[in-house]
Amino acid sequence: MSVLGIIAEYDPFHNGHLYHLKESLSRAGAEASVAFMSGCFTQRGLPAMLGKRLRAESAARCGVDLVVELPFVYAAGNAEMFAKGAVRIVRGLGVVDSLSFGSESGDAAALSEIAALLAEDSALLNEAIREGMGKGSCYPAAREEAVVGFLGARAAALMKAPNNILAIEYLKELILADSGIEPLTIKRAAAGVDDVNSEARVAGATALRALFREGGEPYGYLPGEAARVVRGHIGQGGRLVFADDLFPHLVKTVISEGRGFPSGTSGADGGGDAGRRPVPALSDILSATEGLENRLVKAVRQARTMDEAVRFTKTRRYTETRVRRLILHTVMGLTKEAMSAAAAEPAYARVLSFNEAGAKLIRRAKKAGAIPIITNANKEKDELAQSPVTFSFDVKAAEFYRLLERGCIQGYNEMSEPPIRITYP
Repeated sequence: MSVLGIIAEYDPFHNGHLYHLKESLSRAGAEASVAFMSGCFTQRGLPAMLGKRLRAESAARCGVDLVVELPFVYAAGNAEMFAKGAVRIVRGLGVVDSLSFGSESGDAAALSEIAALLAEDSALLNEAIREGMGKGSCYPAAREEAVVGFLGARAAALMKAPNNILAIEYLKELILADSGIEPLTIKRAAAGVDDVNSEARVAGATALRALFREGGEPYGYLPGEAARVVRGHIGQGGRLVFADDLFPHLVKTVISEGRGFPSGTSGADGGGDAGRRPVPALSDILSATEGLENRLVKAVRQARTMDEAVRFTKTRRYTETRVRRLILHTVMGLTKEAMSAAAAEPAYARVLSFNEAGAKLIRRAKKAGAIPIITNANKEKDELAQSPVTFSFDVKAAEFYRLLERGCIQGYNEMSEPPIRITYP
């Protein structure tokens, strides 16, 4: 049985995703599919609008045979980290023959040429990137400028689009791993992430989330089964989660232990220097570099909303997405040290949903034995104990998301949450 892999967020699963799934299966000649999906938080540093199990159920009901969770430490990382973690699990599952991803260009050869250049990790390319950053460019812009010098403006232009950027990183990781997995890219159908094409009934995920948030008419852009999952969630009193829901937690994190006070000291002692204690270093947070964390502290003390906090923090060098990831890493307490420890741990594949074909894939993957396949966290604690940092952040992210969604975590136990099994009469 030929198996297709897809790396996705499905926030929410929409008509464009269904098109990508069907087109990928057809082009790859695959008989089954596995989606490697972000958990509760996404690569742009945002909470997912829908919880991971709702999104996994939507995908399964729309034809994805098996959905595996991409751990938080990778799912909430930059494009390189996201791709590295995802491809590592794709390879480790041991059953994937081809890997498909969307892109704005759909030009696999051109994207592969860029990926091959970046995979070389040449001293000349790295020096060009450092020079660009030295002139004030953010890392993505500096890398794009460096690529111009090697491959020309057309190649660099491909790096401006978000899905192209991720596609290049997937291709780079497949090259570095010499995996034997066949890459496949599908041109995005009819709409970008921020666009709505009402005639084609296709909308990008960002545009769809805006429709949900602002009380628009989003359901026509979702496959029927996915729409039913979302309607059912809302009909049972479930909330949709958005970036603004993080803001009070960001404020609390920044002001706790004196982090909101200037000059590295806490004012909690009532004034004067006597008895003041050092502020815990926000510079330890994963995405904090070159004082960006200090800009964030200042911005939070001036902002009334999350959008204002982001706008007051970002610069020409540091993009909105970079700032949002810093915010998420800060609230979650993901430090550079923790990320380094997680990256050294063995990978695992935690199952979120599956159907009958997916059950066969799980059995195949368990026989392959490359990485643990987790279907019951309580019973498979020994396997998860080999990756304590990675899994602890998965649990923390799930519990925090539950708080954002429900306002409490009463009765919730992430360790006991089973995968969703889709059966048909």
